[in-house]
Amino acid sequence: MDVVLTPIKTEVDVWSVKDRLGRNLGTVVKGAKADTFRVKSEPGSALRAVKVEHASLNDAMSAIAKLMNGACNLDSQQWD
Repeated sequence: MDVVLTPIKTEVDVWSVKDRLGRNLGTVVKGAKADTFRVKSEPGSALRAVKVEHASLNDAMSAIAKLMNGACNLDSQQWD
């Protein structure tokens, strides 16, 4: 299933993770350590099986795509 990461407007370095049907799967958060990204799954979502820490956002997206057996795209929305 394809997944989309969307930056959360009110938070810095946090992306929501939703499937193409709009179901919330969790978030990806830039960690306190340099160049770490953490995947935080919603309770009961398929993301609970993905590794939590990744060296880059791209690595986190690749792990999510592999787990979900689909694509993981970044939505770079233009904010007003």
